[in-house]
Amino acid sequence: MRRFFLEREEILSERPKLTGPDVKHVRTVLRLKPGDELFLFDGKGSEYRARIIESRPKAIILSVEQAFPSTSESPARITIAQGLLRARKMDGVVRQVTELGIHALIPVIAKRSVPKPKSERWAEKEARWKTIAWESLKQCGRSQIPRLPSPISFEALVRASEAYSHKIIFHDDDSLPASTLLSEEAKDTGKVLALIGPEGGFSPDEVQTAISSGFRCASLGPRILKADTAVVAACAILQYVFGDLRHAPKNP
Repeated sequence: MRRFFLEREEILSERPKLTGPDVKHVRTVLRLKPGDELFLFDGKGSEYRARIIESRPKAIILSVEQAFPSTSESPARITIAQGLLRARKMDGVVRQVTELGIHALIPVIAKRSVPKPKSERWAEKEARWKTIAWESLKQCGRSQIPRLPSPISFEALVRASEAYSHKIIFHDDDSLPASTLLSEEAKDTGKVLALIGPEGGFSPDEVQTAISSGFRCASLGPRILKADTAVVAACAILQYVFGDLRHAPKNP
């Protein structure tokens, strides 16, 4: 995959260059040489066609030939509010929602969340998740990193939900099938917020609180899904209803 991340300021500089591990990847793995083409992305929705003009042991000097908007970003601004999972499972969720084109992932501290974040370690977790998201961007072809804010309580998330046009809580008990969301298709979908529970799901009180605050309750089907499977199913449904999964891919 000939896609590499550079800050926009570096890309637009007089002599943009790749450094660090990317140099080895270009020289040793891809075996690219001066004159060969590669692509850059800036993490903000733009991509660039570039050409190698010099290959050094510690830097690849580039010439940017074309800039264009990414065609791989979803038109829907979907936010997933995920009940906090164990560390490695959350790592997987970050990777999966990035690949599925989600705009933002908010970790939520629910009643049944097993891990409770400790402030002294949270910066380390956030740094790891951003690294995972950047690596996923390279693999999946996206050009914009999802927003990854610090965890908030379930109550705070519900209070902040007024800014969203569509609010869904995925839960099994007495829920409507997810196919009912198809009726929400509209010319202007606005912002979408989806709540997905931790291991053990949301408590009845949390579900009722969300419904009382304007969330609609939807089911992910007759089978019991693990939390990290549920988020993939929910993202796919939401991107089909509000996003770009039902459309033919655009030419890059």
